[in-house]
Amino acid sequence: MAEKIKSIRIHPGIGIARLGDSDEFYIGPEAPGVVVDPGGSNGPGPNGGTYRDSKARLKRQAQRFRVYAYDADGKVVAEVSSDSDLVQSIHWRVHVRNMKAANYAFQGAYLFDPDKLRNPSIQPGMKPVERDKLIIDPGVHTIASGRTEPVVMKGDVFKDIEKGTLPGELRFEGFTPKDPSKEVDVTYKVAKDIELGQLRLDSRNRLLFVPAPGKGECVTTPKVVLSNPSETVSPPNGPEDGRNPLTNQFAYFNIPGWWDDTCCGEIDVTVTLKDGTVLSTRDNVKSATDEGTRNPHAGAWIVTTPPKFAPHMYHVVSILDRVYEAFPESYPHAGKKTNFYRDIYPIFAKAVSYSWVNAAAGGVSPETKDAAHGPGQPGSLLSAEYMAAFTDPGEDSKPTRQMIYMLMRHAPGMRGRLVDSLMPPPPARPTSWKDDEFKRDEDSSKMPKLWGTGGKPLQNEQLGLSLPDQFLSLTEWQLNHLKEWADGNFEVGTPPTPVALETLSLAEQPHALDSAALEPTIGGGFHPGIEFPYLIIYRENFAEAFRVNESIEPGSLSAYMSSPWQGDFWSCNVSWWPTQRPDIVFAYDRNNRTRTYKEWFRGYDEHGEPLSSTDGYHQMAYAWPKLGMVLPVRNEDGSFLRDNGQIVFAEQERDPALNRPPAKPVKPAKNK
Repeated sequence: MAEKIKSIRIHPGIGIARLGDSDEFYIGPEAPGVVVDPGGSNGPGPNGGTYRDSKARLKRQAQRFRVYAYDADGKVVAEVSSDSDLVQSIHWRVHVRNMKAANYAFQGAYLFDPDKLRNPSIQPGMKPVERDKLIIDPGVHTIASGRTEPVVMKGDVFKDIEKGTLPGELRFEGFTPKDPSKEVDVTYKVAKDIELGQLRLDSRNRLLFVPAPGKGECVTTPKVVLSNPSETVSPPNGPEDGRNPLTNQFAYFNIPGWWDDTCCGEIDVTVTLKDGTVLSTRDNVKSATDEGTRNPHAGAWIVTTPPKFAPHMYHVVSILDRVYEAFPESYPHAGKKTNFYRDIYPIFAKAVSYSWVNAAAGGVSPETKDAAHGPGQPGSLLSAEYMAAFTDPGEDSKPTRQMIYMLMRHAPGMRGRLVDSLMPPPPARPTSWKDDEFKRDEDSSKMPKLWGTGGKPLQNEQLGLSLPDQFLSLTEWQLNHLKEWADGNFEVGTPPTPVALETLSLAEQPHALDSAALEPTIGGGFHPGIEFPYLIIYRENFAEAFRVNESIEPGSLSAYMSSPWQGDFWSCNVSWWPTQRPDIVFAYDRNNRTRTYKEWFRGYDEHGEPLSSTDGYHQMAYAWPKLGMVLPVRNEDGSFLRDNGQIVFAEQERDPALNRPPAKPVKPAKNK
């Protein structure tokens, strides 16, 4: 066997780990369609596990990385782990960073300006990667086979900064400037020992990357409150002269003085066989401790992200779909006849799942009451009547199929792009999207009715713009399959049955791992996103499908995300990515087959103040780990309860701390 092994690769090529405030964790999905159990007992997880620990804290989702050996022809010959007779040692190398505070200010994908920075008064005029005072960099960490204790990666930020000024338009804690048009003097305090994650090994010395606990804080005095200052500044979204790069439509993504503990970066491994052969995912490595140079085709990447509060639901366009859009040669079903249950059914299943987490899709908003996807709505696409027509390739059912296809939104552009022309990737200056040639009317009647990378229509109206992609569109692969299906050029196939990684053949496992990590993600709209920003659509950022290019610095890929992440997690509260962050939730009455909804973001904060559905930025930092999971309702036999063909979902495992009303003031006792 040893003589056959010529190289090794890590899978998944891009891993996702999700934050949680508990010290406990579970391992994320490793096979497509498989929803993993969070561990524990007497809970609503797939195997009876609980998403919260005994103190009601939210468990973290770790990412496991595996090593596979390949022969000279690029064929998989084995998974490499410590229980193999061939292996002497496994030595993992990890370098992650958080560069958010040092990065360019988020202005939207089409309004990007490299002259605008976050925290612009600190190390101005420098590239983000050079602004070391604002980068959380724990350095390179390693963990080798045999180690049982975790390796905790920590770093500092806002280093060697004493005093500065910030715009008076910002909202401050316990302080209101007399003249908001003037700068406010602030002092900075370094944030030390911020944990970005932990490295652990499983029983076979595969790497477990455990994310951070999801913390974030402001280091200035007075403190800057998470808010949207642009809401109080005229004209809409900031001053006319644009003097302040922080006061704009997207100010809540660029809050100065704040840090969070998300990160991204490189994962590499060096394996020493018992015959002395050294194999590494890095080039020029001759021993387990050699640094070598990064080989992007063999090493992996990790991104830590906010939780996914609806683990059984999938967004209609995932990062996996974007990978296939950018790398069509890697699409596994290219050239195959469209299969209804493989290619079409998942789109419809995702669409109806939105009806349990989104007001518009659920038909609870007045404008969509009779045109939505809920169980009693005309768009309940998994009903028996619809399914009979959808699976019939004959002419009698063609009008129904064509009707569905014509409802889909078709974004203009070329394969692999969300844009109307070749917009250069950041940090190059973009095309001016204010030019008339790019203006067009968005059709709000098309599907899906989710906001896009160009920002929602109301935002564009406020800014006096007509940017592309104000609504999310399906990918070209998805639309092509839908067109073939609508025309009757398809086979029905069989309903999908997810299978565990261990049941797949060795040859199938690497791609399954790559796919499973990215399937439960958000592939648009990127405004800026939740796991990845719009940088994910650029082929230039990748060495190949699922492999981040060698030119990408640790921390830079996710540096365009909201800083801190809690600001975006509150603000994207309607029709952005409800499969991760629900807009609404339901309670279901089995007897009457009826449901009632509530706001997902509800209850009370740590001060006893009601959580706000209109301005809850500052409350999300407290509330996020306590909010409810949205999970399938089960029958007595363990199967999922269904209504009109679709799975019934309900809010579960919500921390009761959110339900505590404000404490009533104690009246002083009267003297007798």
